[in-house]
Amino acid sequence: MLSLKLLQGNYNNYQSDGYFIFLPDGFSFSGEYEFVTNEFPHAQKLLKQHGFTGKKSDSYTLSTEKDGNLVHYIFLGLGDESKCSFNSIVESRRRSIARGIQMAKKLKLSEISTMIPSVKESDQYASMIEQLAIAAIMMTYEFETFKSSKKDVKPWSGTLTFLSEDCGENCQNSIERASIVGHTMNSVTRYFADLPPNIATPSYLSNEAEKLAKKDGLLFESFGRERAEELGMGGFCAVDIGSEQDGKFVILEYKSGKSDAPTIALCGKGVTFDTGGISLKPSNYMTGMKYDMSGAAAVLGIMSIIGQLKPAINVVGLMPFVENMPSGRAARQDDIITHLNGKTTEIKNTDAEGRLILSDTLAYAEKFYKPDTIIDIATLTGACVVALGHFYTGLISNNDELIASLRESGQKTGDRVWPLPLDDDYRDGIKSQVADIANIALSSYSGGTIEAAVYLQNFVTSSSWAHLDIAGTSNDVPAINYVGKGATGASVRLLVDYILSKSR
Repeated sequence: MLSLKLLQGNYNNYQSDGYFIFLPDGFSFSGEYEFVTNEFPHAQKLLKQHGFTGKKSDSYTLSTEKDGNLVHYIFLGLGDESKCSFNSIVESRRRSIARGIQMAKKLKLSEISTMIPSVKESDQYASMIEQLAIAAIMMTYEFETFKSSKKDVKPWSGTLTFLSEDCGENCQNSIERASIVGHTMNSVTRYFADLPPNIATPSYLSNEAEKLAKKDGLLFESFGRERAEELGMGGFCAVDIGSEQDGKFVILEYKSGKSDAPTIALCGKGVTFDTGGISLKPSNYMTGMKYDMSGAAAVLGIMSIIGQLKPAINVVGLMPFVENMPSGRAARQDDIITHLNGKTTEIKNTDAEGRLILSDTLAYAEKFYKPDTIIDIATLTGACVVALGHFYTGLISNNDELIASLRESGQKTGDRVWPLPLDDDYRDGIKSQVADIANIALSSYSGGTIEAAVYLQNFVTSSSWAHLDIAGTSNDVPAINYVGKGATGASVRLLVDYILSKSR
């Protein structure tokens, strides 16, 4: 585990066994970096001889003995930041500090200290420290629980100290928040999403949610198919019924104690393994379907973070955990089901199961919590991967202000979203001749991500609502080093920042 510290001072008055030194394109060792030339008089020439010029992808390590100890100077390129926006600079620096953490792990350094170069927007310096600290923690995540060769190997841990000439309260608060967000995302959201489906069953995740509730001061509730049938949750029951694993509808609630505080409801898709049901997936499309509960894993992590940070806003997390399996009792194509809000669905494809369980979850949130805002998070459609690839989460909403707020939080945190339309022209695509709606659209309409959102909107009547499709961003994202392999924790940073912005 990576520990974070914030100390007042500079490189000259704090001793570490490693230093991160951020250098721009065309750098020179002056100002706070002048101390480097005391250890390496020809440092600039030496770095350039080895191809380090300060470009974004550059990194290089120089080592020396100091007071009898081996000390490593890890140089990290920033590129040319002169014409970049603040958010672009922060994202570039996230990837730079992640490269540094990777090298620190390889060298098994116990302490690393760094000064982060200032930016024009000096009032946002504390925010930048927070974002870089979260990325550094994210870079330490490894899922090796089931590797027998790793069981007796102690995982790397170290301390990353941010040095600042102005160690104000804002910076200290940022470090504390970063530690909670980064470590909880790794230990809850990413860990649960990476667990194999024979371990992370609905019952297991319900039990783990209860443990989190006790630890973080949250209210907990969980029920299964019997209670769901009593409530008329036909979507949840239709997906759950095919499996030998009992589904669990899990609720975590954080109450701020403020009588006038708004309420945000988070609904996360929790399909612990998706075979497609009777509409069975080809085997090569089934590998990786353990990640179909990434939306619910995100909600688990967010609720744990909110419980620790205790903002002045009410938050409820709703997670329908089910396993979508084919069997003699599984839901069929042509079945018609009735949802919690009374609407009926014709099932045309049992592999479009996420929207079936989310529809009841959205309706449940509105009926029992009357939230001001509902946000659902789901690995919902392959079409979203086609549309946006792996670098932006799809965003669809009935509220322009909500879209703007989520985009702002996405740009700030690097957990980016991109809006797609929600026009009336798409609505006829999910019409059914025998029920209110169908769970997939007519092939002539295409736009699978949008049509899925149009379906979900039928279950939101009075709240501001946003749908986040994390199919492309939930796992195995290429090129962004700090999200690593496997589960990424998509939407956790985004929604924590959004929630905190609404509590101020």
